[in-house]
Amino acid sequence: MFYIGYAVTNLKNLDLKLSYRSSRDNLVKDFFQPCLEKSSLYRRAAGYFTSAGLSLAARGIAALASRSGEMRLIASPYLDSDDVKALQRASDNPESIIKAIVCKNLQDIEDTIICDRLNALAWLAASGLLQVKLAIRVNSKGEVVRGIFHEKIGLFSDDESNHVAFAGSSNETAGGLVENFESIKVFCSWRDSEGRVQEELDNFENLWNDSTHGLKIIEFSQAASELIERFHDSSKPIEGLNLKFHCQSTKIFSEKLIIPKSVQLRDYQTEAIRSWVKAGGKGIFSMATGSGKTLTALALAAKVSEKNNPIAIIIICPYISICRQWITEIALFGVNAVPCFEGQKKWQSKFEEAYQGLTNGLSQVAVFVATNATFQSKAFQSKVLRKISSTGIHHLIIADEVHNLGSPKMSKSLPEGITMRLGLSATPERHNDPEGTATLISYFGNDVFSYPLSQAIADGHLSTYLYYPVVVELTDDEAEEYLDITNSLARFFSADENDTEINDAAMYLLIRRSRLLGSAINKLAALDKLISEMSARPKKAIFYCGDGKTLDNKSDEAIRQIKTVARLLGEQHGLRVRNFTYMESSDERDDILQDLRTGFLDGVVAIRCLDEGIDLPDLNMGFILASSTNPRQFIQRRGRLLRKAPGKKRAVIYDFIVQPPDFGGEEDDKSFNVERFLFKRELKRISEFCKMAENGPEALHSLRDLRVKYNLVSE
Repeated sequence: MFYIGYAVTNLKNLDLKLSYRSSRDNLVKDFFQPCLEKSSLYRRAAGYFTSAGLSLAARGIAALASRSGEMRLIASPYLDSDDVKALQRASDNPESIIKAIVCKNLQDIEDTIICDRLNALAWLAASGLLQVKLAIRVNSKGEVVRGIFHEKIGLFSDDESNHVAFAGSSNETAGGLVENFESIKVFCSWRDSEGRVQEELDNFENLWNDSTHGLKIIEFSQAASELIERFHDSSKPIEGLNLKFHCQSTKIFSEKLIIPKSVQLRDYQTEAIRSWVKAGGKGIFSMATGSGKTLTALALAAKVSEKNNPIAIIIICPYISICRQWITEIALFGVNAVPCFEGQKKWQSKFEEAYQGLTNGLSQVAVFVATNATFQSKAFQSKVLRKISSTGIHHLIIADEVHNLGSPKMSKSLPEGITMRLGLSATPERHNDPEGTATLISYFGNDVFSYPLSQAIADGHLSTYLYYPVVVELTDDEAEEYLDITNSLARFFSADENDTEINDAAMYLLIRRSRLLGSAINKLAALDKLISEMSARPKKAIFYCGDGKTLDNKSDEAIRQIKTVARLLGEQHGLRVRNFTYMESSDERDDILQDLRTGFLDGVVAIRCLDEGIDLPDLNMGFILASSTNPRQFIQRRGRLLRKAPGKKRAVIYDFIVQPPDFGGEEDDKSFNVERFLFKRELKRISEFCKMAENGPEALHSLRDLRVKYNLVSE
């Protein structure tokens, strides 16, 4: 089906750059769309046949669909061990098995961005212009094995045999249109002296024709068309499929912040907004992790902007990754937020332009999303304070994970000139810092709405969970050091609590004790045994480690626990895991999270970097090898595992707890009281986990001997 007036296309007419970067270019508007408008054939190797992978392949595809161009797609389904066995049994006719596997990855997709992009693919499929083949990993014997085809190739071709090849950045992900920083390298056949384009053409054709070693290519076009038919919106004109809210536009200010029709606020979210308004436009929402704080806050902001315009909305987040999640959500509300992080040069011009749009009447709302670090910087502070005092524009400040702003340094950066204030946190009270908590309440207002974890689980908005304490013992050397620390602590606990020097010394000992318990060697053996006895390998799992060191079994060297755990999981159990720490770059973190979401990774090994804010609803298993007694940490970690996701029945949490060693008759009353006091703090955390677990009574009973030993049965 070709349209009247269909003209010969020519890619050579495009003024293409050597590379495109998110910092200066709109990847869809400046590259993908122009190339697709001039192409008659688009070849794409996408990496994943999942909602995320197909969404990535479909970026900007509306232009091709509108012109009836053709697309050839090679993707790879994620295979778990059961899938591999099923395929090996059905090696002669694998398509039916593959279809069932792929179907699992496309169930219950609700993300508006993904659905809109997949609609473009559905148009091509409905017109018979989409050809799909799947790449399956095979060994030297031709047997299907785990792993996925992870290559990314993209090629545009026109009617005159001109070709444009591109290669994406390492963090190329489905959400890259909005929230990720990306770069792509571009190669044009008419200026390609090194033959790079021809090499990519040959590589793709070898894939397409099933001539690539280590891969088996399966025809899948008909089955793919059936699977993505659900995304075909017959009432939506092709030319309307331009992803207008999800592509970063050159226009960085917007007319209105509007609650999308697809969003239906729950009763408690509406109640939260009313409570904030009743409190005079100030207050803190204390809402369980995963209960929709971000959506509630944006709905509040949309309602506020209706009657207070022009308005500048400043959103503060602790980390860049959380900022990007906010930017994605804000896009669904019709606004392209200004990202304020990664250096002043990247945001200052857009910052000024957005305020100009407000003052000149070109827009009613501008949204700025800043990290805590950028927000408290001199550059950002001076600009914001000047705008507040000189423009007369309404301002609303929203602080995500508001507890982080109670420190003396952060609290000084909170502008008094902004009167509408909203704080968000599952745990707004600062641990052992009443002054910092009072500072937060003084600025943001009281806790005007609370939606605790127990209520969220009872209402079915968060997943239920099972909790299993795993008790381990210290080695002889560890026990000796532990007893020395306990005896030393006993001398301080009876001292004057106002003695700062003694308190500092006691704190040093407590830190030593915490690291010793967190990195206890026997936790590795217990983890090894636990995974070995599992009926199915862990998937979508997170392993929380301590920041201490442990002895490596092979080298007898002291290395970080996180490295030892990752090695154990990978080498001994064949799990695909990666570390997620401050050592990984922002781009690497995006890549890790995407691979975890799609199932390419079985799990991540972290210390503290996943405690707050990251939205990973598919996570269903947690292994806590080290934890502090700070309630915020274990509440956030538990909440990270309880988000609802399609097909997720419940979460499972394994908590590795060290049994304090016996003193061998040397224990005095002071040492016993110290140990009882410290274990009581640990038991408080354990009891909190047990309280809402499906198997809570059984889990708590498993620690009865320890509770009896320290006379804590009633705790």
